Amino acid sequence: MNSCLAIVLGGGGARGALQVGALRALLEAGLIPDLLVGTSIGAVNAVGLAFWGPDRSGIDALERAYQEIAESKLMDQNLGRVALRALLGRPNTEASRRVAEMLISKGITPDIRFDQIPGVRVAVIGADFETGLPVIYGQDPCESILEGLLASIAVPLWFAPFEKDGRTIVDGGIVSNLPIEAAVTLGATDIIALDLDDPRPTPGKRHPVDQYLDKLIFTVSQRYRRLETALAEAQGVRVRSIELRGPAAAPVWDFGNYRALIQTGYEIVCRELPCLLGSDER
Repeated sequence: MNSCLAIVLGGGGARGALQVGALRALLEAGLIPDLLVGTSIGAVNAVGLAFWGPDRSGIDALERAYQEIAESKLMDQNLGRVALRALLGRPNTEASRRVAEMLISKGITPDIRFDQIPGVRVAVIGADFETGLPVIYGQDPCESILEGLLASIAVPLWFAPFEKDGRTIVDGGIVSNLPIEAAVTLGATDIIALDLDDPRPTPGKRHPVDQYLDKLIFTVSQRYRRLETALAEAQGVRVRSIELRGPAAAPVWDFGNYRALIQTGYEIVCRELPCLLGSDER
């Protein structure tokens, strides 16, 4: 079997900036992926790096994209308004439209297919709202990258579900926030997984219910992570996970601190590199 190094990028909203710094450190160390698999913001990072190139220029382009996201305030920071809209059954189609326009402005037009990205394969994960199963966009190389991204980032409350051909697809993090299983399905033989889950409460005064939900989501997500890691290792696929966490838990909806998070992600992976490279058998 041919070797295939996959970098798996988990979901976590604004915390995705940590992955940008982490990716820079990995690429500088010569850990060039054959496959990129992402969920939610990890899907954005995976597609961005594949589309702009798994090198310094690609990372620079990702950093510029985060600056634009921060300035555009795509995720509504008024949680009360977000929750009320959801309770009234009014999905935020405006936010979804703005995301689509931003992606198209970056060159990810509706006609661009997964098989049109040279050099590195990429896949993104959505969740089928009816079956509860993950959907791997890119497994069929003729699928639209834009559609896959809009499905994978459709975070309930903030963005409208992606609907096509009678299916309702939402954020892939609901069923696989660190899509290790999908990477194995796509042929990975060695996986570096960049995990954005953080059990700590975000700064500021928040209702106890919010904190409880954060803990609940973290617990479920980590359970999936362990199961998918065990599945991979049972098939002889090595998984090296790196937990990317800043000094404090960053709110998933606030991209304003992206520069500091990029630097933190870079520093975390630089500290992990001796272990990563020491066990690298590729």
